[in-house]
Amino acid sequence: MIDLALAAAIGIFAVLGGVFIKDMKALLIFIALLSVVAFSLAFILGMATIPLGLLGLATSMVKVAKYSRRVVGSRVKTYIARRRLAKLEESVRTLPENIIDIVPAGSRRAVHPLVVQMVSIANEAYMKGYAVEEPEWLSTVRHYLVALGPEANADKTKVISEHEVVELD
Repeated sequence: MIDLALAAAIGIFAVLGGVFIKDMKALLIFIALLSVVAFSLAFILGMATIPLGLLGLATSMVKVAKYSRRVVGSRVKTYIARRRLAKLEESVRTLPENIIDIVPAGSRRAVHPLVVQMVSIANEAYMKGYAVEEPEWLSTVRHYLVALGPEANADKTKVISEHEVVELD
């Protein structure tokens, strides 16, 4: 009689653990501890019906098996993402160092006319021999205008640096 009560208690704990424990590592530890307890009780007390408690462990293992199928499926997605990341790293190696802007394929960039006017005023002042103190962003806009012009339409992704324009495939 006591062996049936112990088997039922182990089964109930295993079912409750399978239902309420959400973290897979904690559930695996719980299942391992319950199986050690069940087998040690079966061995020490010589009970033949204690393996009935392992039926509750089976319910927890169903949850673990479902989770492991999801993990195996996500590994394939991770592999695809790694391949994409490797392709991106290869294309980034060809990029120039001083990147000013990246114009995605199919998009359009335009510098505001007032900013273009400010750059032209600064350029005229340089030509006339004046010393012009300008913020860093204005020199970046000047490099942008030299490299690409005031407007850009991209059929491929373009990377604009201070010295060149690179198209990415």
